[in-house]
Amino acid sequence: MSWYIGTREEVTAYNTKVNEVKQYKGSITNNWANPRQHPDGSKWAIIAHATEPNEESSLQSVEALSEDWYPEEE
Repeated sequence: MSWYIGTREEVTAYNTKVNEVKQYKGSITNNWANPRQHPDGSKWAIIAHATEPNEESSLQSVEALSEDWYPEEE
């Protein structure tokens, strides 16, 4: 599963764009994906869709989130 990494604003804007493309009406879902915050709080990620981000976006595409996105359980 591919992801996009960026700021909270960027991943939220991407989610909004995909929601518009998919034309979610809310009967089953009204949201493409829930953005995920990195444990250090500095960046956000969202599951990639076939829809490309806006040209001015600086979202970084990755094939998978690295292990540091998943905090170790004690």
